[in-house]
Amino acid sequence: MDVAVLESLEVLRRGLETMLRRIDRIGVLECHRTMEELLIALRARGGERNADVIIVSCCTLGDAADYVRITFPASRVLILVTKADPDHLAMAARTQADGYLMVHDVTEATLDSTLQALMCGSVPMALPVASYLRERARSGGPAPSPHQPYFSPRERDVISLLLEGLSNRQIADKVGISLHSAKRHVSSVLSKVNSPSRTHFVARMLATDGHQAGGGERSTG
Repeated sequence: MDVAVLESLEVLRRGLETMLRRIDRIGVLECHRTMEELLIALRARGGERNADVIIVSCCTLGDAADYVRITFPASRVLILVTKADPDHLAMAARTQADGYLMVHDVTEATLDSTLQALMCGSVPMALPVASYLRERARSGGPAPSPHQPYFSPRERDVISLLLEGLSNRQIADKVGISLHSAKRHVSSVLSKVNSPSRTHFVARMLATDGHQAGGGERSTG
């Protein structure tokens, strides 16, 4: 797998580079301070062989993560969340990333496992980000409009676990249902919001701070 790091803070960028170079599964590793440097490197390659994963931290965010998503649509975007305070969590939640990791949790082992999860199609979710989204969903925000889908209590349980990046098997074990039922509930949730994939669904929920997950259905599922 090829990995690119976009990080303006030198100490963090160099620390990430040191740890990532020790991970055998990584082929090409490039580290850049600015988006401009990343684009220059892309042009130098003739616009080919984009990184499989691009790591961006909240320190570099601004519009960088969304710009990375638009410019490199085939790459997976991993956000490093620098602090667990509401401002940083809200900033991270607004980005359309494929995974989230707290900076204070970064080790060679956590980077390796997170990158593996991303490449397998999972959505790695730092616990503070998942907790923030669940709290936002519970506390409400605006009431759902008639055009927003309602979710059954079971589906809301499944949504919370999807936001944590759990697989269908893990969701089944957590909720106490069969794997078949877990797959059915996940498919139902994705269908209700017209999401083609779990990654797309989580990105969409993050972009709206999880408000749609708060809608309750009158019947149980």
